Amino acid sequence: MQQITGEKSEEDVLPCLLIPVQGGRLILPNVTVAELIAFQEPGPSQAEADWVLGKMEWRGTMIPLVSYEKFCGQKKGIPGQDLRIAVVNAPNGDSGALRFFGVVVQGIPSLIKLEEAAIKENLNTTLVVGQKLSVTLETGHAIVPDLDAIEAALLDENWQ
Repeated sequence: MQQITGEKSEEDVLPCLLIPVQGGRLILPNVTVAELIAFQEPGPSQAEADWVLGKMEWRGTMIPLVSYEKFCGQKKGIPGQDLRIAVVNAPNGDSGALRFFGVVVQGIPSLIKLEEAAIKENLNTTLVVGQKLSVTLETGHAIVPDLDAIEAALLDENWQ
């Protein structure tokens, strides 16, 4: 596990995951990701949006599976051989109708301990739907995904 920047107490750092997706990396706090599982083909869903890949069972619960790249309107290339699914806690999951959703990722996320001083907003990036913030870290660029937008869009879709 990497620690970004100098000596700080554990209270001053936020454990995060750098999650590889096609064309970049997402960064999320550790607690946002419920589990990382092997990729499995989703079952059909009634959703009309092409970014909803289908639905799958996870721990006895049916959850939608989404393509982050398609949600953002980005061109999707040939998927890598190391596909996985990040099961994400929906931002309003405790009180909302959707508790979790899956996001297809391209490999194994890396754990970093992130300090506020190590994050710099990347103002040279034009954000698109599904992107909340573009940041530059000591280890490169990453996108903070807009999980609220994904959750809201899923609730508008008939993904069941």
